[in-house]
Amino acid sequence: MVDDETLSMNVLQFAGKSFDYDSTVVVGDLEYAVFGRTETESEAKLRPELVRMRVVVPREWVHYEEASDTLLLIAPGGTAGPARRRAAGATLLEPEEFRDQGIDWHRLALAGGHRLYLPKGEEGRLLGHEGRRVLGVPPAAERGA
Repeated sequence: MVDDETLSMNVLQFAGKSFDYDSTVVVGDLEYAVFGRTETESEAKLRPELVRMRVVVPREWVHYEEASDTLLLIAPGGTAGPARRRAAGATLLEPEEFRDQGIDWHRLALAGGHRLYLPKGEEGRLLGHEGRRVLGVPPAAERGA
């Protein structure tokens, strides 16, 4: 498992963007690494909105690649899959479900311009009462954008 110093000093390339390590949280008996990024949704708007994105992934899935000095996500029994490419400024247009680095993902749009990215199969644990409390997620997540 990657140590805290390595997590803090490197970035996670995910969905065509760079995410910084925020924290590690424990839900049930499993540690999750939380990565975050804040960006402006559309500067073409009169009043652009800030979008706060968080990627939550089992910490054991996070690996350090020395050659590129970046963090990769590899599910147990898997290998590093291709990173997904996306157009800049299209956060609201992203599909709710997609594949990145060989892992299937679910994107949730939450109130206040928050986006939460969870690996498929982890939603039940992370969106249960304890997971929501630890992540600071409101009681009812909105689907879509």
